[in-house]
Amino acid sequence: MNKDGRTGAGTAPISKLTLGTAQLGLKGYGIANAAEEVDADRMLTACEEAGIRAFDTAPEYGNSERRLGDYFGKSEAPAERTVMSKVKLPTGSALSEREIEAFMYQSVSASLERLRLPRLSVLKLHDPDALGRYGSAVTRTMRRMREEGLIGAGGLSLTGHTAEQYVALADQIRDDVYSVVQIPFNVFDHRLMRLGAIERMREAGKTIVARSVFLQGLFTLEPALLPSGLAAAEPLLTSLRKMAEDEGISVLQLAFSFVRDYPGIDSLIVGMERPEQLEANIRLLNGPPLSERAAADIGKLFGEVPEELLIPGRWKQG
Repeated sequence: MNKDGRTGAGTAPISKLTLGTAQLGLKGYGIANAAEEVDADRMLTACEEAGIRAFDTAPEYGNSERRLGDYFGKSEAPAERTVMSKVKLPTGSALSEREIEAFMYQSVSASLERLRLPRLSVLKLHDPDALGRYGSAVTRTMRRMREEGLIGAGGLSLTGHTAEQYVALADQIRDDVYSVVQIPFNVFDHRLMRLGAIERMREAGKTIVARSVFLQGLFTLEPALLPSGLAAAEPLLTSLRKMAEDEGISVLQLAFSFVRDYPGIDSLIVGMERPEQLEANIRLLNGPPLSERAAADIGKLFGEVPEELLIPGRWKQG
């Protein structure tokens, strides 16, 4: 995304709110989501009517791409629709540059077929550690796809070991082909903020999209009713609720405003199951900023949250 708010030459602008579509293809995604089956058409129609026309998907999200494609195939495409998907290179064995190129092209072709689109607005590396293994071959293939018009922009999605990953890949991330960077970022997860990475990427002109704004629904749970595997989060959630009460806003508004207003964050990826959730998130989008005191307190209280609470894949069951 350039300074004018576009994800690449000739492509559409990204809205401040992006629909995360894992819920469209995976049942029970997120600790606080309950829907067995999401009415994708109803959800997507509500988004586009509300002006939310940026969508984040991936082949790993079950049949998310196909459900998006079914909707796109029967709806008039607004000029500003932005569709971001991902490619995940295999990790089992070493690949040659030719094999890397073939895999990436095949993956994108399959995604476009499922999405019923002639090109992707953004293609992100789902596992950017591939840059550490295959480096220049991945970058050259990404650039070739962009030059051929198969994708509008390249990017990557930082994964669980975010800080270490950024440090290891910072030089490669600076390449201008990776113009969109997806990061986990919320009131508990300050890892990239502590490194100054968000500021550096902003200065480099990267579009930064934040996911895990509500930490996969953890912030919505009652502290006293947490599953035993998340007991360590109870005092943190209690402090978060007290802070929101002092601010005179909801916990979700506090969490949303913190990410929304952080310098350099261009869009927030939020998963939703029902139009009612969209309406609630639009209210959050238009909600008040945090006081300077609250912003400072977030840094003091939640600056060093244990990493096992920041990565849902590590949460203990029970």
